[in-house]
Amino acid sequence: MNYNQYGRLHLPLEQQQKELEQLDFVSKNYNKLSFSNNIYTAFSNFFPEVTSNESLDYKFDLLAINNQKTLKQWLNKDNTALSNCEFYALALQLLNYEANQDFDLSDPFKLLKENQLPFIETDKIDDTNFIEALYLLLNTRAKNGYELIDNLADKGFFLKYIEDPHFNQHLFFNGKSLPVFDAQNMIREVVYVESDLDTDLDGQKDLLQVTIFRPKETDFGLKVPSLYTANPYFGGTNDDKNDLHNVDENLTKVTMENQPYFREATINTFEKTVLDASSTQHAEETATRQRIYRLNDYFFARGFANIYAGGFGTRGSDGLRNTGDPSETTCAKEVIEWLTGDRIAYTSPARTKTTAAFWSNSNIAMTGKSYLGTLATAVASTGVKGLKTIISEAAISSWYDYYRENGLVIAPDACQGEDCDSLAVVCQSNLKDSGHALKLQEQFKKQMAYLQEQQDRTTGQYSEFWDIRNYRHQLEKLNCSYIGVHGLNDWNVKPKNVYKLWQELEKLPIKHKLFLHQGEHVYMNNLASIDFTNMMNLWLSEELLNSQNNAAEQWPNVLIQDNIEADVWHAEKTWNNAIGAPHSQVLSELASEKVKIFTDNGQTFKQLGLSPRQWENAFIKGELSELASEQLKIRLSQNNTDSTLVGRPKINLSVASSMNKGQLSVMLVEYQKRHRLSIVPQIIEMNAQPLGYQFAYETLREFKPQTQTTDFKLIAKGHANLQNYQGKQAVDINPNEFYKLSFELQPTYYHLPKDSQLGLIIYSTDVGMTKRPLEQTTYTIDLTQSSFNYSIK
Repeated sequence: MNYNQYGRLHLPLEQQQKELEQLDFVSKNYNKLSFSNNIYTAFSNFFPEVTSNESLDYKFDLLAINNQKTLKQWLNKDNTALSNCEFYALALQLLNYEANQDFDLSDPFKLLKENQLPFIETDKIDDTNFIEALYLLLNTRAKNGYELIDNLADKGFFLKYIEDPHFNQHLFFNGKSLPVFDAQNMIREVVYVESDLDTDLDGQKDLLQVTIFRPKETDFGLKVPSLYTANPYFGGTNDDKNDLHNVDENLTKVTMENQPYFREATINTFEKTVLDASSTQHAEETATRQRIYRLNDYFFARGFANIYAGGFGTRGSDGLRNTGDPSETTCAKEVIEWLTGDRIAYTSPARTKTTAAFWSNSNIAMTGKSYLGTLATAVASTGVKGLKTIISEAAISSWYDYYRENGLVIAPDACQGEDCDSLAVVCQSNLKDSGHALKLQEQFKKQMAYLQEQQDRTTGQYSEFWDIRNYRHQLEKLNCSYIGVHGLNDWNVKPKNVYKLWQELEKLPIKHKLFLHQGEHVYMNNLASIDFTNMMNLWLSEELLNSQNNAAEQWPNVLIQDNIEADVWHAEKTWNNAIGAPHSQVLSELASEKVKIFTDNGQTFKQLGLSPRQWENAFIKGELSELASEQLKIRLSQNNTDSTLVGRPKINLSVASSMNKGQLSVMLVEYQKRHRLSIVPQIIEMNAQPLGYQFAYETLREFKPQTQTTDFKLIAKGHANLQNYQGKQAVDINPNEFYKLSFELQPTYYHLPKDSQLGLIIYSTDVGMTKRPLEQTTYTIDLTQSSFNYSIK
């Protein structure tokens, strides 16, 4: 396992010694003490849990420096040096590797090199280089993926700061904030931020419930930054599958008449309330909900407040859900305005006492995955004051690209039949409280009727309804830095959402970084192969605490996890087709026939008794004749060398439909029998990573090769309405007449090993994503006029 490390700063030796002295790892009289004394001082700190010299001697006696001697025995003599082998044998044990099991005491360098752990290449460690070796060791990733200095927190090393009533500040080591705050005795409170909007039309400004977890030190003058997660699921969900739409229906021919006329949602707007100078200092309600994101928890012990708010329509808040609407962005932004002192909040829904975020240093980062990351992107596009950066994971950048594609209604993976209205139902958690339900039920029904009409599941066309939900068209105000994270196997929020956003961010004068992992719709903060959490510590310490560590220069703009070996990460300056060389293949050159015909029946999978997942596997394998007749399969040339498919492939088809409508789908598949990586990270060790002293723990995970070999891997998909062959707007087509239809597949960065082969599957109904027609449609592809364009690195 390569423990890739990008979050470690290379600082001058003078700075290293200063930081080690600050934490008492070395004495200020370092140069006057013997080497044995300096070793004793430093290594004593690795066992903060012991309180006597006898216990410490016992700990030293448990550490072997070689096959003959322990550290205690070595310390009994006035030695002037350790051999490099002896020092790193000790180092590996401190990093929680077991001698004679994980590594050989006589050769620690074998494991150091295998795990890509840093070490000093020298013959011996003595007074001349011990500072450098010790500092490097403390900033080395341990077996659980965390740096050694972070692991000491769980053993109580930072209790001297936590229990000191006079210590009230952030502390940094190697540019990162240390866990010197008491995470067990946090202040948990709830406030009600006043919105300028009235989405439930009751004549009053909606109140937004905000849950706050902040260090107790903030009651004694410390001002801290905030990690704010706008989470529409925070108040619970209404998971009613009856709200999903039926997709077993015929396609509708798009006409001017069957596309809805856009009308905005009805929302009352008020002037902002002037801030009251007599605001009370404290909230009057204790937070009872649990924290939800381990990355936020990690930063809590490092002096960052954790803020959660569901927004309109969620439990504890007023208002109605309106999936993706600008009002949703507004309410999330208004929480930031309160955190920066530009908006009022009340201590209760009674609206009698106001409260200020007196503890906030007015520097905010937004975090979260999926809908949560989506709102981070949305709020960033407003340019709101105080938002310094976002860590946006698996986020939607355009709701059209989530629920639609090239004129078709498209479902997120495993969410067939979901749409804006059904997601609004899921998130309207304030209806769980009967009083709110009585008040809101009728207006909520009207809101759902509005969404059902405007989202237009009849034609799937782009409209103003979708345009105002496209954050990529609203980036002119964006001025904060950006961290993007996305799984290359995410079929829920498909990678094109981050890909398209990235192309726009590249044009802006902001700091921006991108991480692409091999997972589906998952977080990546606990992956063993990369020090993501430490990197974010560097980033947020600079962005929110002004540590000036030059975090943006510590790793490449784009880091991409390999799909063959999970512990290999590729560095790129950007992510697009141009980082590779263009390739184009005419499809007739890859097939024995010039024209191919297939007939679609969207209900075949039901007749065969298959689930959507079973259908996809059987469809790609092509083993069932009933499914084989519904597709056109073409193999590309076999790869002679290792290469990488990059950017967005594009299919160009000359196609005719037997009807005056049609939908086309394409899969890009890699064929080769081997053990492929799982798309869900596997557990390496439960609760391995401490997030603070006796506070919370994260589980260490990584993508691992599957136990069974597989013959293929789906790389990318794409879908398009044949009526949209001219672009965004549908036009009439005639049956059995050929049209040139071009569309891009999902973006990728895919390592193609030698002797593997790419293949295209052209078909119509995608059981898990498109509508599933009840009628048969025959499609004819002219392969001489069809081609596939892609980029290879």
